[in-house]
Order: sequence, then structure tokens, then C-alpha cells
Amino acid sequence: MKKITILLPCYNSGEFVEQSALSATQQNYENYDIHAYDNGSTDGSLDFLRYMEETNENFTLHEVPNIYKNSFREAVDDAFQNIDTDYITFLCADDHLHEDYLKNCMQIISHDSEKIRCIQSQIIGFHEQQYNAPHGHFYRSIDEFKRLCMEKSPVMSPTVVYNKNLYPLMNWSPHGGPAHREADLKEAGAGDYDTFCNFADNGVFIYPVPKFLGYYYRWHENQCTWSVIEEKKKTNYDEIIQKYWKKKWTL
Repeated sequence: MKKITILLPCYNSGEFVEQSALSATQQNYENYDIHAYDNGSTDGSLDFLRYMEETNENFTLHEVPNIYKNSFREAVDDAFQNIDTDYITFLCADDHLHEDYLKNCMQIISHDSEKIRCIQSQIIGFHEQQYNAPHGHFYRSIDEFKRLCMEKSPVMSPTVVYNKNLYPLMNWSPHGGPAHREADLKEAGAGDYDTFCNFADNGVFIYPVPKFLGYYYRWHENQCTWSVIEEKKKTNYDEIIQKYWKKKWTL
């Protein structure tokens, strides 16, 4: 049975992290572990994560500096380089998972693990106790994926499951240049969009699962999404990414 690791990045998510972490520990899949990354929380999040590490044998806590305020890059670099696992996925500290989420993901991958190196699935967004209908993306080929990338990122980022061997393609600024400096994209929270384009450029197909597998995405006023939106008002990183790949792909 292939092993999968949940990465749980956290920064001052004390209001939600308990539900998130507990949903990670209650998965109906045998071979998995959880690595939480706290970026210097000051609101009690860190104390709770320390408690989780003490009381759950498959839960490991890492305390890392908050270098990129709108990015999980600190967790990405550490996990993909140092954790012994086959697959990696993310759980934001303000979201939560259905108990069958990992089982559902790995059942799909197990159909052809040599071919399926990366998947994404639908999410259910919610605010307080109001849950929306499932929402996701669908495309049939890498060429269709590339065309969609010229409009927006056609990926539900939190739901992506990565084969660990994809790390060399996750530079988050593969093409360089003043407007594409690695720190710029990391800081702006735009690096995942660029990475998904780089996957397509290297023939990696992010399989779009056309159904909900169990990821619940919380909307709230303090989430990182709003900081990302503010950053994009200063510099349109999506436009920069689209311009680069449009030229390279001659679209």
C-alpha cells in the first residue's frame, strides 16, 4: 500500500486548526502520516499542534520561520526533500477533510500509479455552517489544460495529490527573469499556478477527478486568499505567468 503524507501548514489559525488537524487524524486509510508546519503562530495554534504531536503517533510538528507570508513553500521544500513517503497532499489549517478523503484519492491513483502522478478533485466551499455545491475543473488533455491556463489556473490547488518525485518541477519560478524571480512568486502566492504550467510543459497531466472526494474549503475574512488578492492588485502575477507560457507554447 502506497504511503501518503498530509502537510498541514499553519499560521495563527487557532480558531479552526483543531477541526482541521482532527479531520486529518481520523482518515480511513492505513498508510499515511501528518506533518504540520507552524510559521511562528502567536494565537495558541502552536500549543495545540504540540499537543497533537504528543498524543498522535503519526503526527509530526515542524516549527519553521514565516518567510513567504502567502505561500506554503517552507513546508513544500522541507517535506519533498526530507519526508519518506510516496505521495504528498495539503490541508490548510482552516479547512477540513471527510474521513474517506485519503482513501478516495489513493483508490484512484492505485488504478495506474505509474501513469497517474498527480490528481486534483472537486471542493465543497463553506462559510460557518453554510455548505455550497461541489466545484472543480475538467479538461481532457494537456493541450486543453494549457489553453485553460491562458485564462486562469484550472486547478483546485488544495486538493492536488503529488507524487513525491515531482519535486524537481516545483521550482515555482522555472523561467527566471525580473518579473519571475522565485521570491516574487512565492511571496505573492502565485507559485502554484506557475508550477502547474511547468508540469504541463514537462508532460505531467494533473488528472481532474470529476467528483467530490472529501475536501472542504472554508471561506472567512482572515484567510490568506484575501492577502493574495491584494498582492495581485499591485502586480498582476497571473498576467505575467500567462504571458510567459503563451509565448512559450505559441498559443
